[in-house]
Amino acid sequence: MAVLSGKLVRPIQGDIDNPNLTADHWAFAWVNQFDPSPYASDTQRAGEAPLAPDWPVEANGRALVGQRLRAHVDDRYHRIHISPQQLDLGNVVSAQSTPVFLWNAFLVPRTLIAITGLEEGIEAGGQPTPPLLFPALKELTWQLTVTPDGQPVLDTVIEWQFDGEISAGVRVTANRIIAWTFVPDWGDGIEETLTASTDILQSESAVSQRRQLRLAPRREFSGPMYAEGRERQLLDLALFGWSDRIWSIPIWPDIQLLDVGISADVDFIPCSTQHLDFRAGGLAMLRGENAFTSETVEILEVRSSGLQLKRNTQQAWPVGSRLYPARAAQLLEEPSLSKLTDRLIEATVQFLVVEECEWPEWLPGDLYRGRPVWDRRPDDNENLTHSAQRLRSTLDSGVAQPLITDTARRALQLVGQRHLDLGREARALVRSFIYGMRGRQKAVWVPSHMDDLTIVTTASAVATTIDVESVGYTRFSNGKPGRRDIRIELWNGTVLMRRITGAIELDGQTERLALDAALGIELLPSDVGRISWMNLMRFEADSQRIDHMTDSEGVATWATVFREERDDEF
Repeated sequence: MAVLSGKLVRPIQGDIDNPNLTADHWAFAWVNQFDPSPYASDTQRAGEAPLAPDWPVEANGRALVGQRLRAHVDDRYHRIHISPQQLDLGNVVSAQSTPVFLWNAFLVPRTLIAITGLEEGIEAGGQPTPPLLFPALKELTWQLTVTPDGQPVLDTVIEWQFDGEISAGVRVTANRIIAWTFVPDWGDGIEETLTASTDILQSESAVSQRRQLRLAPRREFSGPMYAEGRERQLLDLALFGWSDRIWSIPIWPDIQLLDVGISADVDFIPCSTQHLDFRAGGLAMLRGENAFTSETVEILEVRSSGLQLKRNTQQAWPVGSRLYPARAAQLLEEPSLSKLTDRLIEATVQFLVVEECEWPEWLPGDLYRGRPVWDRRPDDNENLTHSAQRLRSTLDSGVAQPLITDTARRALQLVGQRHLDLGREARALVRSFIYGMRGRQKAVWVPSHMDDLTIVTTASAVATTIDVESVGYTRFSNGKPGRRDIRIELWNGTVLMRRITGAIELDGQTERLALDAALGIELLPSDVGRISWMNLMRFEADSQRIDHMTDSEGVATWATVFREERDDEF
C-alpha cells in the first residue's frame, strides 16, 4: 500500500474573520501538482524538512473497458466538409456554374481518389484530375457546371471519394429545357386555353355546392407554325430527338421589340413589363431574325423599367430584337406536319405549360346583394346564346306515356357572351376575371344586356314602383326568382339595380312593378337606355379560351357561356 506524505498548514494571512470560510478552509492551502514536484506545497515554511514524495504510486492494476465518446472537436474535425450540400437549379436552359467548397478537416492529408456522378451534361472543374493529394486543414474549390444536354429531369448526387472509404457529396436537381425558337403564323392566331377543375354537387332543386380542385388553371397554347429551309431541318431533328422533352416556349402574344440595344454580359434588360407574363424566378427569351439566334435568361426581379437578371446575358442584342416572357411547357402530342414544298412545312403544335401559372385574381368591385356584378357589355357582332335549361326527371316504362317532372320548378338561364378586347390592359383584365371565377366555383350577377322591359311613365326619386309596357310579367313571373332582378341603365351612364317584389296589371297595355327600394333619382322614359334582367351566374365550363388574333397590343377575343345559379337557396 502506498504511503502519502503531507502536512497541515496554517493560513498565509492570519486573523481572517470571514463568516463564509470554515475552519477547514483555514487549515488547507493550494498544492501545485506540477512545480516543483508533485504534491509539493507552495506554503512550505522555511526551515522545515522537505516532503518526501513517493512517486510513482504503485497499485494493483486492472483492465478497464470503455469507449471514446463524441466531443465538440468531432463536429468540426476528422471529416470532409462540403458546401453547398444540395443544388436546386430549377429550369436549366443554358450552362450554369456553381462553386462547390470542400474542406479537409482531418489533421492529416487525404487522397481524393475519384469524383462520381458526372453523367452527361455535368462537369466538375477548377482542380487537377483525381487522384489528388488534399492537404490537411485546407479548403479547395471546384466549379460544378450543369448544361442543358442530358436527361430531361436531373436528380443525382455528385460524390468526392477519398481514401479510407471517406466521401462527401452534393445533390443536384434540375429540369433541362430547350428553347422553342420557332415563331407562329399569325394568319390564324394563337389559342390560349385556361382549364380549371371544379367539383359540383347539385340537388334536384338546383341548389349546388361548388369546390375548387386546382390552385391555378392549367394553361395551353396551340397554333400553326411555318418552317422553311434550314429552320425546317432544325425543326425536324429537334422533334425527332427531343419532342418528349420540356421546352421553354415564348408567350407569343406578349412579344415586344427592344427599344434600345443591350450588350453582352449585362444583367438588366430595359423593357415594358406591365400586364405581361414576366415573373420573378421565371424565364424570358431573346430572339433574332431566325430560329438559330436566341437566348433564354432567368429573371431575378421584375421592375417597371425592365428585367433584373440572375445571370448576365451571353451575347449582344441590337435594337428591334424580339423579347418574350417564357414558360416551361411540354408537347401534348406529336405535331401534325404538312408538307407544302420540299423546303417548307406547316406544323400545328399544342403545348401544355408544366409550371404553375400565377396571375392576379380579380372580380368586379360593383356589388349587388353582396355579389359582384359582371356588367361588361359583350360584342354583338355575332349571334350569342340565350337559352334556358330545366332539371327534368323522366319516368318512362316504354309502354305508357312518360312522366316528365321539373324537379327544380324553374328555368335556369344560359347566357353567351363574346368580348373583343384591344390592348394589353383589357386582355389582362379578362384573364384576371377568369382566374377570379376559379372555374365554375364563383358566381356573379350577369345582365342580359337586352331591352327586356320598357318604362312608360315618369317615376319620382322616392317612387318604389315603375310602370312598364305590358309583356305578361304579372301572369308568368310576378317576382319569381330568375326574373325579379333588373338593371336600369340610363343614357348618361348611371346604373340602378333593383329587385321586383310584385306586379299588377293596370290595363291591357301597362303593368306596375313594385321595387324593393326607392329609385333615388327621377326617372324619365327618355332617360332610360335599357332595362335588362340580371341573374346570378357562374361559368358553364371550366375551360376558357382566349383567341389571340394578334400580339398583346392588338386584338384578342374571348367567348364564354354563363349558367344561372339559384340566389334563393338560403
